[in-house]
Amino acid sequence: MFNVSDLLGKYIPMLESLKLESRRGLMIAIISRFAFVPAFYFTAKYGDQGWMILLTSLLGLTNGYLSVCFFTVAPQGYKGPEQNALGNLLTICVLGGLVVGIALDWLWLIGKGW
Repeated sequence: MFNVSDLLGKYIPMLESLKLESRRGLMIAIISRFAFVPAFYFTAKYGDQGWMILLTSLLGLTNGYLSVCFFTVAPQGYKGPEQNALGNLLTICVLGGLVVGIALDWLWLIGKGW
């Protein structure tokens, strides 16, 4: 569900009227995603599977949407070489986050005796 909604979220900014281009708005939207943490906690504790699917879909949708908006807005206002360097830095940060997440997940599985 996450991957499907992430893919759909990546296509939403193609509609110019729905594209978020304000840096302040992007920062508020990105920080507000921390609200998913208690939402997932309480859904896992008290909710049912339908609510968990809805939350996972919303997380994927916002992930895809905000990542595309951020990657297109961040380099604006810089000259050519700086835009290229910033794009490379953003890509390295995303890939580094993926590697760290995979490594932590792998260590967690080993710790559980899998």
